[in-house]
This record gives sequence, C-alpha cells and structure tokens, in this order.
Amino acid sequence: MKNDKGLTILELLAAVTISMLIFTSSFQVISSFLSRAEISSAISSITNHLSKARYLSLSESRKVRFSVVNRTGRLEIIKNHKWINYKSWQIKGRINITCNSSPVFNPKGSASPMCTIRISNKMYSYKITLSFAGRIKVKKMIY
Repeated sequence: MKNDKGLTILELLAAVTISMLIFTSSFQVISSFLSRAEISSAISSITNHLSKARYLSLSESRKVRFSVVNRTGRLEIIKNHKWINYKSWQIKGRINITCNSSPVFNPKGSASPMCTIRISNKMYSYKITLSFAGRIKVKKMIY
C-alpha cells in the first residue's frame, strides 16, 4: 500500500470554506454584541447622571439642570443667577442622541419641563423619559 501524506486541493478548499462560514457568522454576533454594549453604556450613563442631578438638587437645595449637546452631557447649577458647569462627561461610541429639552431639577424633587431623550445606533433604539415627578423610564423602540 502506498501511504501519501499531505492534503489534497479538495480537502484544503473544504477547510477554507468551513473556516470562512464560521468567521462570517461570528462577525455578525460580535458586531451585535458590541452595538448592544455601546447603547447600554450610553443609557446607563445618562440615567445615572439624571439620578445624580435629582439627588444633588434634593441634597443641596438648589436647582440643577441636565443637558446633552453633541454627545456631551452636562450638569449645571445656578450660582449668582447664572448657570455654571458642575460636571461634564463624554458619551462614547457611535451613538445618536437627541434631547427635546434641558430639564431643571427643583429642590422639591420635581423636574421641569418633562424630557424625552432618544438614543440610537445602527441596530438599536431606546427612549428615556423623565416625568414631572423626576421618575426615569427606559423603553426599547421597535423599528
């Protein structure tokens, strides 16, 4: 018997085809995971800072304004009848953020005006709603 060692072209093509199928399917899973992680990070950052703004207004008995401009979030406090920056942070990732107003938290815990923040990327879309009472709700939007 003759014992040839090595691969034939057919075996090599089959191995390359199988590895390409595995690679393309894992690429979609990884892309989805990264997209979900980006949007989850942005949602938690915004909701944490909204809660912080409410807590700050209650604990220090002063008005605190929350705003988002160009993926930069800001908390501002009133001092000498002017809004000054208390804290700023960047929202990272390829995220689109729109905010219909800049709510002001009052020392009694309410927020005015009511606010809706929409966060989206190429795969997911969420809506964060801030009620007059200062409650925060996050809802997934379906395309």
